[in-house]
Amino acid sequence: MARITLLLTALLPLLPLQAASAGALRLPALPSSVEVPAAGPAEENPGALELEYEEFYSALRVYSEVAYVSPQDSPAFLEASAAGQYLRGRLEEMGRRIERLTGRGYAPVMSVRREISFRVRNELDGVFGFYGYGALEDRPEEDRGVVIKQGYCQVNYVKNNVPFLVQSDAFLRQGEVILTFDDGPGQFTEEVSSTMKEGGAPSVFFVLGSKLGAAGKERIRRAAADGHEVAVHGYHHATESGKPFTALSQEETLRQLSLVRGAIKSSVGRRPDFFRPPYGIISPEALKAVISDLELVPVGWTIDTLDWSTKDPEELFNRTVSMLSRRGKGIVLLHDVHDQSRLASARLVKWLAENGFKAVSPERLTQAFRGE
Repeated sequence: MARITLLLTALLPLLPLQAASAGALRLPALPSSVEVPAAGPAEENPGALELEYEEFYSALRVYSEVAYVSPQDSPAFLEASAAGQYLRGRLEEMGRRIERLTGRGYAPVMSVRREISFRVRNELDGVFGFYGYGALEDRPEEDRGVVIKQGYCQVNYVKNNVPFLVQSDAFLRQGEVILTFDDGPGQFTEEVSSTMKEGGAPSVFFVLGSKLGAAGKERIRRAAADGHEVAVHGYHHATESGKPFTALSQEETLRQLSLVRGAIKSSVGRRPDFFRPPYGIISPEALKAVISDLELVPVGWTIDTLDWSTKDPEELFNRTVSMLSRRGKGIVLLHDVHDQSRLASARLVKWLAENGFKAVSPERLTQAFRGE
């Protein structure tokens, strides 16, 4: 015991300790001037990024196949279409990163297996909430469809209570088509706008506020001058991270859409008439507020060309005319930000004229919604 006491007595003066009032010992505070160097950004590994690309591309192929064989208002189709649009955006972003790192574009191996990995499914669930538990069972069958305007559109709850805008085209006659383009303005918007004008196909361009810088405003001015409608899609798509409007409060949704509506009006000289929620996902309460507070007519689609699913304009054109031939009319969804859509839509507008179809004025949407 004497040896331990002598050892402690010898060591205590060497330790940087301070006595507390109650006799306890504590370490002195670190000087406030000490700075921890910030870690630099980690370098991305091109090989790992290419593997991630193929993982997401594999899931995209699965959803593409599901979408093509499912009725366009079915829960399976709505899920596949929303997931596919999101995955295409993620792949384009990954492709840009790969190109920055390697100096070349990246084409996935076409033999990549078709599967949805746990990581991709997890990410999609975080974005859309498709795969939770106990969802639809908690909602009575009669409450899964909320009529917004009888005979025009309603919101259906599907896939874990995710609310989708479902559009009717009953007000169109056989052979009538309304062409719509989402997610611009972009580098192809002016060409698509000009081509539609030349083909006698007045269209609706649903634009994102985040793309309405100086160049974007000039692009929508030209679209309006070509006789097209410039309409509200969102500020982002619909959040900056790609989540739908259900991730925002109703107040924030209205605030963002009001900003986009104002930017369009200041650019083209007139207030926009139409609104389409990204992915078609929005709660009935938020949609009713958009209609009443912002005086925008909601617009869905009845023919989704699935132009996110392929980069081959020939394949896209053939599938689009096949869907149109079967249905005989419709509100057609394309994206003027995809090269394949630019090329396919130029062929489509000629095909319509040559095959007994007519691209009618978007004013028909307003008339149908207002019961005129």
